[in-house]
Amino acid sequence: MKIQSIEATPVTIAFTEPEYWSQGRRDGVTAIVVQITTDEGLVGIGESVPAPSPQVTLAAIDSVRSLLVGQDPRQVNHLWLEMQSLGGYVSFPYLANAALAGLEMACWDLVGKSLGVAVHSLLGGAIRKHIEIMGFVQHTTPDRIEADARRMASQGYRTLYTKVGMGMDRDLEALEALRRGGGDEVEIRCDPNESWTPGHATRMAHAMAHLRVQYIEQPLRMRAISELAALRQRSPVPIAANQSSWLNWDILDILRVGAADVIMTDPWQAGGIGNFHRAAAMCETAGLPLVYHSFAPLSIAMRAAAQVLAVSPACMYAHQTYNHMMADDVVQQPVNIEEGRIAVDDAPGLGVELDPEKLEKYHQAYLQEGYNSAYENPERIGSTTFFVPNQ
Repeated sequence: MKIQSIEATPVTIAFTEPEYWSQGRRDGVTAIVVQITTDEGLVGIGESVPAPSPQVTLAAIDSVRSLLVGQDPRQVNHLWLEMQSLGGYVSFPYLANAALAGLEMACWDLVGKSLGVAVHSLLGGAIRKHIEIMGFVQHTTPDRIEADARRMASQGYRTLYTKVGMGMDRDLEALEALRRGGGDEVEIRCDPNESWTPGHATRMAHAMAHLRVQYIEQPLRMRAISELAALRQRSPVPIAANQSSWLNWDILDILRVGAADVIMTDPWQAGGIGNFHRAAAMCETAGLPLVYHSFAPLSIAMRAAAQVLAVSPACMYAHQTYNHMMADDVVQQPVNIEEGRIAVDDAPGLGVELDPEKLEKYHQAYLQEGYNSAYENPERIGSTTFFVPNQ
């Protein structure tokens, strides 16, 4: 089997409601759908993250096209190393992982399809039949948070999550509302998205301790691993590292200094399904949970991550997704969340097939509307409505 052609298609799809976070809001998502066609007629599907922009991601994919065409897509590790070395991306891992992971996923999809087995079978086989998903409760007003938390708990979500970093009083009101709405039986989490200082994070951890928060996700700036370790020692609430655990060697540094109770990463931070699987193995060895961070929310992305989540003992907590917020998708059978869980199936490859009409529809939406970025919202510029720096 040889790679015959590579196609990368940017799409923009709206959310059913805006996402609010400490640095602004976004009303939908832009993702890059990757298709690798072989000389045997098989098509592998993957998804890349437009970071820092679709143009940069598309250029990165195009730059390695000549390295991949004509090669056997089943040699996934070899192709990844070639993209890193011959492609020159070894020194630019943040960009490379987000952009090129879609190609790596598409190769895994082809391996599974060619053998007629799910990718999780190639990783040793599933140890769980369902993957727990956390319910994303939007941060607007306490009344809305409480109502949404109650609704999501009634739908079967056993873990609820909301964004914070909006100011101490607003954050505590949000968490109190989340606990009231979810009740005593659910786990609750919060994510300041790097917006807290070490001192403020310590104050917040003590102030929320009575609410039995499962963990605080990435309270400090991503590079501040030593400060994260010190916070973990002071905090009565467990600490999760997400941006700080972007690369697998970052995870190793975190494990060495004891900077987190939970590791959050994904195939785009780690660099493909293979490296995501290795990250899970690191966490398993260290005795820490690994939680999937949803960087790109299409069903392709969720199905790709699910191949690892299904096989690793470290992935026992509820995971992040945006699929319940998507107005539509580009696959024939979008991810279905029932009782706060996604079923693990044995469909070949990643278990997704594109809907050509929807792919074209949302590609046209991208051409008309452009990049739906979480970082370019003018409402946060010069405003403390959504972002309170250096609290």
